[in-house]
Amino acid sequence: MSHLQPLAALGGLLLGGALLGGLLWWQSGLQPAAARDDWRPPCIARLGKTYAAFGPTSAPDERPARNLLFGVDRSGSNRELADAQLDAAVAYAATLGPESGVGVLLITDRSDRSTTPDMPFEPGEGGTRWTAEPVLCDGCKPDSLFQQKCLEQLEVAQSRRVGELNAGEDARRTRLQEERAVRIHGWRDQVAGYTPKPGTSLLAFFTKLADLPAVRREPERTTVVVMSDLEASQAGERKQLDKFERAYRSSGTCPEVSWLPKGLSGLEIALVQSVRDGIDAELWARRWDAVLTCAGAHVRRHRYSAAVPLRQLLDEPAAPALALAD
Repeated sequence: MSHLQPLAALGGLLLGGALLGGLLWWQSGLQPAAARDDWRPPCIARLGKTYAAFGPTSAPDERPARNLLFGVDRSGSNRELADAQLDAAVAYAATLGPESGVGVLLITDRSDRSTTPDMPFEPGEGGTRWTAEPVLCDGCKPDSLFQQKCLEQLEVAQSRRVGELNAGEDARRTRLQEERAVRIHGWRDQVAGYTPKPGTSLLAFFTKLADLPAVRREPERTTVVVMSDLEASQAGERKQLDKFERAYRSSGTCPEVSWLPKGLSGLEIALVQSVRDGIDAELWARRWDAVLTCAGAHVRRHRYSAAVPLRQLLDEPAAPALALAD
């Protein structure tokens, strides 16, 4: 009898320890996950194969992506405003999100890509957004108290994980934008002293524009901002434009000419015109409007003003005709 009592006491202790250990193990499965790679609570391992790979889903960021190209006239007739316009284009380009492609082209004597120090076009880079998945299907209910408690923890953990993933993506996008802004301003410093030869050709510029890969591949989501007085300086080009515009106005149809720029169909082109004394601004704006419209582009006309930020100017609806009065 004396031996049975200690054995019974020992058995009671072992049973109590087992029950306590089981309770602690059960509860530990419902505790937040310890510091490790898996963001999910430890109890997820006991919910079966259904939750083996459970987690938030990703999808492409739906922020509108576009290509924005700037053409800045560095010719003698536009020299007075050329630096201010280049600075405005660079400032705007540097603020674009990484989903947008961007480039700055110089309108010069030849507008040839091999001789003009244009800013290399930088294509846009899409992003990712993460969303939480439902922890239970519609109409489903937990099959045990353990599953209910575990799924509550899982829901909280998933919400936290979605926030972390999207915050990391936002930080990545901010870094991409900042790095590109540095490159754009660096390019601006490199071309600060560039002066083209006399004889600017806007026709050559539009030919160069149409040959860019972004324009060839995605004309429907590409906007081109042309900052120029729009006056053709070459005698032959002036005659071509004059004859074309007169034929266009008299017939109401697009004349067939071999020199009409090809590859511009579908583009949105904003003519941001510098207006100065001694130039018939309305005449030149009207001529280029006719040429580019016949080339298939959608044309908007604005008057350049240093007092109006370029972003504000382009975000406003285009006026039906260029206003020349102050």
